[in-house]
Amino acid sequence: MILTLIMAIACALLVIQLIFALLNGRALPVPGRRTRPIENRPLVSVLIPARDEERNIEDCLNHVLASNDSEFRLEVIVYDDDSSDNTGGIVRQIAMEDQRVSLMQGGDLPEGWKGKCYACHRLAEQATGSWYLMLDADVKIGELAIRDTLRSAMKKKVGLLTGFPKQITGSWMEKLVVPMMEFVILCHVPIPMIYRSRSEVFVAAHGAYMLIKKSAYESAGGYEAVKGEMVDDIAMARAIKNAGYKMMLADMSSHARMRMYHNTREVWEGFSKNMFAGLGKNYLLLLALLLWYVPLYVLPPVALLIGLFTGNPQLAAASGIAMLLGMGVKAACNVRGGLPLWHGVFISATICCTIAIALASAAGGLNGKGHQWKGRSYS
Repeated sequence: MILTLIMAIACALLVIQLIFALLNGRALPVPGRRTRPIENRPLVSVLIPARDEERNIEDCLNHVLASNDSEFRLEVIVYDDDSSDNTGGIVRQIAMEDQRVSLMQGGDLPEGWKGKCYACHRLAEQATGSWYLMLDADVKIGELAIRDTLRSAMKKKVGLLTGFPKQITGSWMEKLVVPMMEFVILCHVPIPMIYRSRSEVFVAAHGAYMLIKKSAYESAGGYEAVKGEMVDDIAMARAIKNAGYKMMLADMSSHARMRMYHNTREVWEGFSKNMFAGLGKNYLLLLALLLWYVPLYVLPPVALLIGLFTGNPQLAAASGIAMLLGMGVKAACNVRGGLPLWHGVFISATICCTIAIALASAAGGLNGKGHQWKGRSYS
């Protein structure tokens, strides 16, 4: 009886969640729509921090250099963050063939700085543009990506425009976990408030693609103001909002694509490094998320089996409906991110994997061991 009631409540909450996700997805703006051409051809500095990115950097640069730059001028600076592979050599060769590209050679990481924050800080020091595009080395942008995001940023008069590139996934762990980034935003953060509200509560960002106005960057204190932050994109977005600038979260799925990780180990290490930090290292918030996600997405298949084996048709029906609604929520988020609709059927497995990573992320802080990523330790 109690389990049937829990499933009935879960169904009601999932209906609300589905409606919210659908409306939220429709509110996500697509850069470039109904925008005017840019005047005076401003200089955009594409700034790429790269550490052991030999497999990605050439494609990344080739896509950037193929941009339609009829409405802006382009400079590209890559910071080779003490790579152990041929990242620097590849960039150096491209720079010899295209004068818009230059290479900065990194070195030891100063005390108190996180690696990416310091790389972006050094890049911004070198940049001469009026707009900075902080771009991850594993991102491949479309020909109109910079033009359209710049148009939208200037039209909306924002200090920061950011968005989620379309996620390319290979292994099953990638397929299950990587899309959860956009799922969390669409299910929990009201998209219109990110632009309209001055509160840092309504903030969302993806560090892979962040177009920042130079004046906003400087007013926010640059990356020096967030130098010790693990989740640097969210920290920078909050700093820009606190400096009095608006920000915009956009749908980048038609303008950029990326493959963040290439196997189960990379997914586990990458997300465990950032997930608990993204919750502000708040154990109560972690507990609240567990109490939300487990009854809505993990318990229904268990309850369905219990209902079937105990001959309880009410429990089986309620849990079956809850499962379908949960799949619907995930499918709606997948479609908005340019991912396959049918991946929604794996929502229970997705949530279980995400919870496991979240707990490992929190445990890394408790035991003092922290987490490893690309040869560096994070805690």
